[in-house]
Formats: sequence, structure tokens, C-alpha cells
Amino acid sequence: MVDELRHYTLLLYNRSALKEDKLDEFRQIIGEGLFGSFLELLTEIGPGSRTHRISVVIAGILRFALGKTTDDYEKGSLAEALVVLDEEPYSDGEEYRRVVELIDHMCQESGMTNYRATTRGSEYSIAENAIAEYCRWYNMPWED
Repeated sequence: MVDELRHYTLLLYNRSALKEDKLDEFRQIIGEGLFGSFLELLTEIGPGSRTHRISVVIAGILRFALGKTTDDYEKGSLAEALVVLDEEPYSDGEEYRRVVELIDHMCQESGMTNYRATTRGSEYSIAENAIAEYCRWYNMPWED
């Protein structure tokens, strides 16, 4: 799946307008001031951070954005993608890809590499980890 997402992301690198659209849509959801603050935070702590730690930070930012969405979001929008992933965790449809694109663009803007590899060569991404954290944000199995 990482190879498929990497290929998909490489196509997007050639389309900087799409990048700006995703970031603009996210900026509209959370507001200009917070958008700048979140990018500054990611730029400051992200590039040297461990994936399992920065993923939780990004998931928290996405959770915050979810709280800012309204019920009248457009079909195909980033707001819809956040809602769908919240209501249908672990979906790997178009909504998943929209959020991966957003996280990839956020990583680029803050000087991080979304796609990484372990010392043994296994590939993974910050986006996949962040979405997993986002989906299980309230999952506390010890409370069942």
C-alpha cells in the first residue's frame, strides 16, 4: 500500500495547484492563524521526530479540524473526508487518499519526509500512522 500511495503522491508533486488547494481547504476549516501555528509547530518539532510521536501530533491536529467542520460540507471535500474517517475508521477509499494528500502536503511544508523506511528496508509513512491514530483516538480497550 505504501508503494501505491508513494506513486500517487509523486503524481501530486507535479501538481502544485492541488497542493495549495488541499492546504487552502484545510486553512479554511481551522482558520488562518491556527493553520500558521500548526505548520510552525510541525516545522519546529517534526523533521527530527520519531514517526510514532509526530503521528499523534498530526492526528490531534486532524481531530481539532474535525471539530471545526460544519454539517453542510461539500461532497468530495476535505471536511467530508475527516467526517467519513471518523465515522468509518480504517476506510481506504477516496476519503483516505484525500487525508493522505493533506498530511503529505503538511509534511512537505514543514520539512518532513512523509515516506520513510526502517533500517531493514520496510517502508511506512507518517500519513498512514497519523490516520491510524486519528481513527482510534477514543479507542480505550481497557474500558470495555
